[in-house]
Amino acid sequence: MITFIGCDIFREEFEWVLARHPEIQSSGLWLKAGLHNDINLLEEKLNEAFGETLDQDPQNNGPMDLRLLIGNGCLPHMPEIAKTRGLPLLKFKNCLEAILGVAKLRELEQNRTMVITPSWLRKAWFAEDGMRALLGWDNTDFRQNFGRYDRILVLDPGFEPLTDMEILEAFEVIEVPIEVEPLSLDTFEAVITEFFN
Repeated sequence: MITFIGCDIFREEFEWVLARHPEIQSSGLWLKAGLHNDINLLEEKLNEAFGETLDQDPQNNGPMDLRLLIGNGCLPHMPEIAKTRGLPLLKFKNCLEAILGVAKLRELEQNRTMVITPSWLRKAWFAEDGMRALLGWDNTDFRQNFGRYDRILVLDPGFEPLTDMEILEAFEVIEVPIEVEPLSLDTFEAVITEFFN
């Protein structure tokens, strides 16, 4: 059994992969999406998660196989943390690189495009405990931080598509056009199966 500490931003995508690969036996602790916006809080929550995991597996069969399912760039010294603890860490800087691959993400980000998934809107930006609570943002903060983009591209794997109302409400806050396109999880599936084997 593999234990992981992961970012909730791609929980649904991860569970989709697991459903297709029953050979991957895992359990994990999910950290709140968006913590990378406050690196001190991310480090605090990561340390709490380390404290919740045990040095031995529940059956006392030796050391736990623990992995970090978090972008290696979400905390400046994440690679050092992983190395010090001897833990495998994703080779990708962030969740979007893991989901799309670096080259595809860079291609989509051209022309001042911000690329996200529905979880960014629902879990990181506009959740009750999201950016407003985490950073104290109001609508002006959203507009100042995202105003440099000409569009926001939401890549949706189709589990629970964004509603027209969610898109409209996000646009009213951010004031940047939002487009939605389907997302294939082939790249992410390959990343996860490699990471957990």
